[in-house]
Amino acid sequence: MFDPWAITHERGIEVIRLPLRHLSGYTDGRRIWLDQHLTATEARCTLTHELIHLARGHDQHQPPAVEDRVRADTARLLVPWAAITAHAGSQLSPWHLAHELGVTERVLADRLQHASAAEIAELRRVGS
Repeated sequence: MFDPWAITHERGIEVIRLPLRHLSGYTDGRRIWLDQHLTATEARCTLTHELIHLARGHDQHQPPAVEDRVRADTARLLVPWAAITAHAGSQLSPWHLAHELGVTERVLADRLQHASAAEIAELRRVGS
């Protein structure tokens, strides 16, 4: 399982937890701020998202198309396709599947939305 906290520790990236209004997290290109009210799962997903922004050199708000690509890459990093196919046909609700995979429902939805044609074909094959 991907551990974004290990990345921040290895790279010496400062993570600041405080109450944020209307945001889960953000970065200035050097540090990451996370809302202190996030659950452990929400913090893991948000931190991963912000680490991708850092890796791409982003230091301010990004246009929707860039944000969408960051969300897709966050989901791919946090949810390996094999984890989804392992649960094919399990009848789990989206909330339960997200919980089982250690991500938020939004990250799970992003992963499914940005699945490749080959991944979708595999899921159909495994689920039938």
